[in-house]
Amino acid sequence: MNRHKGKWAAVMAAAAVLAVAEASAAVSDEILVDAALSSRHWTTAFTNEVPLAWNWVTNATGARLDIAGMNGTFTTNLSTDVSNCVWRAFGAGAPSVEDVYRLTLTFYKNADPVGVLTAQLAVVKGAFGAASVNAVSNNPAWSRVKGNVVIPYDGTWCPVSATNAVSAQLVIAGENGVVRTNAFPDAAGYTGWQVKNNGWGYGLFELSLTFPGTPDAWAAELLRPLDGTAFGLR
Repeated sequence: MNRHKGKWAAVMAAAAVLAVAEASAAVSDEILVDAALSSRHWTTAFTNEVPLAWNWVTNATGARLDIAGMNGTFTTNLSTDVSNCVWRAFGAGAPSVEDVYRLTLTFYKNADPVGVLTAQLAVVKGAFGAASVNAVSNNPAWSRVKGNVVIPYDGTWCPVSATNAVSAQLVIAGENGVVRTNAFPDAAGYTGWQVKNNGWGYGLFELSLTFPGTPDAWAAELLRPLDGTAFGLR
């Protein structure tokens, strides 16, 4: 949220409080409303039972729900008498692996698509009770990657980006010549790096996170070692 929007929100909030006070001589309790730059809160799962609800497209005769993650996919067909369901993203308790899921609800009139709804949701272990924290000095824990990982990005990490960023870009480049650019339409969220079975190979990878329109940039170097056990000899 930029400064102008923040001022306008404050004016609207004050007007709302005045309207309530005039009507009932009471003020409602404050509630937390996340701004656009806090969208990682909205896309984080905090339970293994995620309620899904939707409005049907006019003239639709059925729909298909596709849920695609880095570690698997799920598909189910829905009839017009169903407008909500519960998706269990993982087993009870804490998730065994982290993932970013893309949910796509496609409406059909007979066999022809007549509308699409999409959403994205991330499952990260830190949202479920205690999470292990590795010290920065513990270099192997920070610099090695073996499986699919969830990467967060947020324009609020830097003051300049917090004010001016509206999108983000993540470039992953391997020493083996594989380079992929990920462009995100917002400045905060999660992305999944599907390391396994996706043509990345092994070796060193350079990660660069930027926010177009701002000078801020984040960089990291990760090593994906060959599968198996490595021995060091002296």
